[in-house]
Amino acid sequence: MKKHDLSWTFGLLTTLLFISAYGYTIFTDGMFFDGVFYAAIANNLANGIGTFWEMQYTTTLHASFHEQPPLALFLQSLFFRLLGDSIYVERLYCFVCALLMIWLMIRTWIEVVGKENNYAWLPVILWVIIPLNLWTYQNNLIELTLGILDLAAIFFILKGCRQNSWTWLLLGGLFTFLAFFSKGLQGLFPIVAPFIYWIAYRSQNFTKSWLQMMIVTAVPVVLIGMLYMYPPAHQFFDAYIERRLGGTFNHLQDTTKSHFYLLYKLGLELLAPIGLSFIFWSISRKQIPNTRPEIKAVLFFTGIGLTASLPLMVTLEQRPFYLATSFPYFVLAIGLLALPYVHAILVKLKDNKFTVLNYTLTGLIIVAVAFVALSAKNPKREHALISDLSYIRKEIPKRSIISIPTEMDTRWSLHAYFMRYANISLDARHKHPYLLMPLEGPTPIDSCYKQIQIPLQKFALYKCE
Repeated sequence: MKKHDLSWTFGLLTTLLFISAYGYTIFTDGMFFDGVFYAAIANNLANGIGTFWEMQYTTTLHASFHEQPPLALFLQSLFFRLLGDSIYVERLYCFVCALLMIWLMIRTWIEVVGKENNYAWLPVILWVIIPLNLWTYQNNLIELTLGILDLAAIFFILKGCRQNSWTWLLLGGLFTFLAFFSKGLQGLFPIVAPFIYWIAYRSQNFTKSWLQMMIVTAVPVVLIGMLYMYPPAHQFFDAYIERRLGGTFNHLQDTTKSHFYLLYKLGLELLAPIGLSFIFWSISRKQIPNTRPEIKAVLFFTGIGLTASLPLMVTLEQRPFYLATSFPYFVLAIGLLALPYVHAILVKLKDNKFTVLNYTLTGLIIVAVAFVALSAKNPKREHALISDLSYIRKEIPKRSIISIPTEMDTRWSLHAYFMRYANISLDARHKHPYLLMPLEGPTPIDSCYKQIQIPLQKFALYKCE
């Protein structure tokens, strides 16, 4: 892409939006409970606490963790092994995941429209402006790793179907297995991609499409079967099926009363990219585009997006961020529909008028990077808790257990933050040398506890003497 090309201008604009929104929210301190929870487990694994098949959350809670398949947490643990246990390690992991997702979207876009097309920024900007996407990537969720592996699988399967190549199809099957190994059944939707390709393109007979689907499916089936023959893996998956899947399908983890909640959320989140595309159409509606949308590719990516999202509605455990893995396919489809209108707009504009804007955008990107770096220490949530932990971890050794009152035991974010930030477990059932109480709560009944005088905002810390 040449710097005088208008696509360069829009590429810079997309980069600025990405760094300003994703860079800032990812690197500032404080995360949703699930993200802190997963970071604590991955950090523990990196420090020799737990094993690949039997990870550990805290000493007193999920001492043997089987709620998710281990691959995604293992991959994050590699970052901790290489970079230490700074809070910025999981944030770097999130940022790298976002960059990999963007790269894979661009590669998939090029696979469909060709290298000569200079509009790879289009699906990226449509993806960047999805509100739930931004929230998901700042909170270190399993969907980040899952999304990369599934999109890689779709990319390879698409190449395999277009070229009728077993090699690409087998690679697609391998990445489908890796997605399953990160999040379970939710990661298996790429196995139907050859069938959706046949529906969309009709460039080959159904028998060949069915054979391609069997090739893709065979890889995860064989690898899962081989894993199940390994005793530690067998024990893990038995526990995973009982605790995680059993809880989901027995309505123990329901989050909504309607099976269509995620369908509503999906439509709501896609309003942003659809709205931007509508703006492109409105601006260029009086012009006749020189190119037509890639309708077959639009149908393919829409079908993949639906297979990645609609099966989530089978159960009533419906969390909005589960949809994040489907967004790349929908924005690829929306981007392909918008492409002729974007092209019609850009060919009417003069490149030389945007030279100053390009330099301005480059300068703003540098400013945005500096702002992200300077803002990293400012928590975006749990300010008081993070402040208290900075004092508590100086007073109490790592891997300690602190007693807490019963009413604090179900405040799950406390367990997560104490483990991740201080490597401390909380226990409401046994007496330990240290006791944590709410700042405005009653004084301990046991007279051996004496308050430690440190400037805490939420708690009072006691030590038994």
